[in-house]
Amino acid sequence: MAYYFRRRVLPFRLVTRLVMFLQPQKFALRKSNPVLFQSLLLRSYTNSLPNGPSEKLTSAVVLDKYLSKVEKALKTFFFVNSIGFMIFISGDLLYAWYLDSCNESLLNETMEKGTRPDVGIKEDELVPRPVVIERLKKILLPRKDQSFYYVVCGEHGTGKTVLTRIASREVGEDKKRGIQGGRGVIYVDIPPNDPNVKDFDEEFGEAFGKALNFKFEENISFSAQLMKKYLVTPADSKPKWKRALKAFKRASAVYKKTNPCHQPPVIVYDNISHIDPGILDYLQDDAKKSADGRNYITVFVCSEGSVPRRMESRSAWSRAKAVIEIGDLSEEESMKYLTEKRKINEVDTKKIYELVGGRIIDLKDVADDFLAKKPFEDTKGQILAKVKQKFESAKLLRNQTHHEAGKGVIDALLKSKEINTDVFREFFKDAEEYSEVLKANVFAYHPSRDTGIVSLDQQGSLSYY
Repeated sequence: MAYYFRRRVLPFRLVTRLVMFLQPQKFALRKSNPVLFQSLLLRSYTNSLPNGPSEKLTSAVVLDKYLSKVEKALKTFFFVNSIGFMIFISGDLLYAWYLDSCNESLLNETMEKGTRPDVGIKEDELVPRPVVIERLKKILLPRKDQSFYYVVCGEHGTGKTVLTRIASREVGEDKKRGIQGGRGVIYVDIPPNDPNVKDFDEEFGEAFGKALNFKFEENISFSAQLMKKYLVTPADSKPKWKRALKAFKRASAVYKKTNPCHQPPVIVYDNISHIDPGILDYLQDDAKKSADGRNYITVFVCSEGSVPRRMESRSAWSRAKAVIEIGDLSEEESMKYLTEKRKINEVDTKKIYELVGGRIIDLKDVADDFLAKKPFEDTKGQILAKVKQKFESAKLLRNQTHHEAGKGVIDALLKSKEINTDVFREFFKDAEEYSEVLKANVFAYHPSRDTGIVSLDQQGSLSYY
């Protein structure tokens, strides 16, 4: 009999308990065997329930007491966790607000003081060009109602970067009154677009952020990180240079509002020839829009060549002021640099100038070789070799595609030194050949004079034609 009870009754009781626990209260009471369920409860809770006559031990009473305890525990659990979650979110948002306030304060302070970039050249090697620097300072100190942007161009090695940095540091300076220069001028030095670098946009963004002291911490809070991951498209999914530009716009509005003359700030993009055409178009459109709104003034600094021609061909060029061109040193400036700065006698100074002209980078290199006692003929051979490489890249050498066209251009330049762009185009079959030759930098494009083209190295031209 006992064996039968264990085999038949006990399994059934265990199954009934499990079913009763998993099912809702009303459903379980209605569907199960009341007698058997009552007996189970009596056996399970006899030791824990009072035995007073006033309390009737029924299955409903026992189950209600048990579920009420569970309900209270669950309420307490959810209440405590809700309070903890609210405290965490509040603290997280407060921390994010604090960091954001610090970053915005640093950004506005940088805008107020200006970037003040290092010149990056020793005083004894610096060629003073006060006329050019004063002209640059004028465009870096705009009027309140100014509605155009600027393009500064010049061939590689003419000193554009050094002169722009000097002007960016000194503009608005008044030493007698103790006023520091560079206020409201943000100078962005665009890094070279190295083909080995996978993400140039990232490098440009980092350089932009560095100029602004911008930390790229728009979504620093943990809750914001969760939202951007699961709910919304985050701001930092955009390229860093766009995020830095957005930060600059915020600081620009504050600067223009708080400075006494309400002058717009200035942003200088140096070496824009390094960036991709798509980014260049975006920045040019933004420059036009900001000029229209009198929000801030943009200054593009680039080498002569394809970049200014591209900018001229777009509708955004309507807001560009006349191009400022930085050219080579004059003969007088070149001779003064070689004799006073480099301490070279006048006879050798003339030989150096006749070889390389007034390009400061070439003057410096040849002067270094001369002072290092390198034979002058060896230096001359190296210079001509560089010229040959440029001619070869432009396909202007004998038996190359553009030899005859190039020969005609050089003949025309030897007669007049400069020719109009329309005359230059006539020597080539189509716009593709015209652009290919200009891209090689054998000839210089001068948008400021609208005359177009001059030879980069006349001696090199004569050597090969």
